[in-house]
Amino acid sequence: MFESRTSSRTGLATPGAHGCAGSFDLAFEQLAAAVRSMVHTGVPADAQSLLALRAQLDQLSALLAEAEVRFDQHELWRDEGAGSLRGWMADQCDLGCRAATAQARRVERLEQWPDIAQAWSAGRLNAAQVEVVVGIVPKRFVSLFAEQASSVVDIIAPLTVGNTELALRQWVRCAEAADGPDQFREPPTGLHIDRLLDGQFVLQGQFDAADAAIITAALHDFDVPDPVDADGLPIGEPRTLLQRNRDALVAACKFAVTHREGASDTGRFLPHVSLVVDVAELRASALRGAGVHSHAGLEQMAEAHNWSAAERAWFSDALDRRLHGTAVTFDGTDIDAAGVSLLTCDSIVQRIMVAGDKVLNMGRSVRTATPVQRRAIITRDRHCRAPGCSTKPKHCDVHHIDHWINGGRTDVHRMVLLCGTHHRQFHKPGYRMELDDDAVFTVHSPKGWSRSSTPDRIETQHFTSVT
Repeated sequence: MFESRTSSRTGLATPGAHGCAGSFDLAFEQLAAAVRSMVHTGVPADAQSLLALRAQLDQLSALLAEAEVRFDQHELWRDEGAGSLRGWMADQCDLGCRAATAQARRVERLEQWPDIAQAWSAGRLNAAQVEVVVGIVPKRFVSLFAEQASSVVDIIAPLTVGNTELALRQWVRCAEAADGPDQFREPPTGLHIDRLLDGQFVLQGQFDAADAAIITAALHDFDVPDPVDADGLPIGEPRTLLQRNRDALVAACKFAVTHREGASDTGRFLPHVSLVVDVAELRASALRGAGVHSHAGLEQMAEAHNWSAAERAWFSDALDRRLHGTAVTFDGTDIDAAGVSLLTCDSIVQRIMVAGDKVLNMGRSVRTATPVQRRAIITRDRHCRAPGCSTKPKHCDVHHIDHWINGGRTDVHRMVLLCGTHHRQFHKPGYRMELDDDAVFTVHSPKGWSRSSTPDRIETQHFTSVT
């Protein structure tokens, strides 16, 4: 498909002639009929049928991506009244801002990487591998990757998705190094911590004999044996050597950061890790950490700790709502209930925003948002609030909905995050902005259009500083 009709700009296919429309209509009707038939008959719950259906879905996804590339190349989204492909996907495809941003980014990359698009269409790569490539190669290396995409495809085509991810991360490291990406087949030097797309992390590196001896000694010193009972038998499932080494490394690193220069009189220096967690989720993490999953277990815990009626009600609510006890760091890393329970064990919990609470409002007493107010706004907005924009908070300004110079107040419920580009744009004459009680942000432009954005999550938030 990619070879039959190409664009001089990117080498990807351009819109086909109108004579092909009938062929597509017929094929689409056949596809729709096949789907209706499968809805009626159901899909067999056997491995062969599931794998075959997934293969067809992957091929269909490649065809859809190819069409979206052409749709974007010719900016046909403008005919639908959208300002960008991302905006069209968010509004017309009902994807939402986050999913639309990811889909539009993939389309933009495939426009510039025809070798990847062709390999996907030909079945050499699958959708998961394409997502890995798009997600890992940073923007600054897009052009460089385009030059080497063909050779990269040859290497990653037979790999699993996990190994594809590791290979691409190694390519990025080599692109950043002096010897260049041509050497990415070579083993990585130094120490690397790679975050995989499933949220897990992989630590890998190379050391000389002296460094390895120091690391081995530290792992030995911080290794904690598995617990045993009075007869010397292991309690619970014994850990493997790899698991014990992992736990020892974490213990050694934690000891290093809590006892480095600058420690307090108690001999510990508490590093500052910021978690954004709903107070009900915080309670749920405590329950899950204690192994409480029922009201009977809750009553036992309440009796043991002599809880008040209010405390019983708080934890009972968390149990009834079947909350997972999760949190997220300010850099976007998801933390599960066990992690939240561990990290908040020795921590300071600071309330920074409660629905309807005006404590953070500063009125006319100050012109710019205080650090605590900025944290509250980041907690609510998560990124630039301009519709379709997802610029991270560290690159955003706090914008007054009602300009301070015109009498606006420095209150959390009257301010939003805006990236530099949109901040400058919305200060131009003719723009008007609104922020309602549900934090829905609406922009009215001088050209007559209006667009709105809603925070990804509007709940009672707490800010936790932990070790």
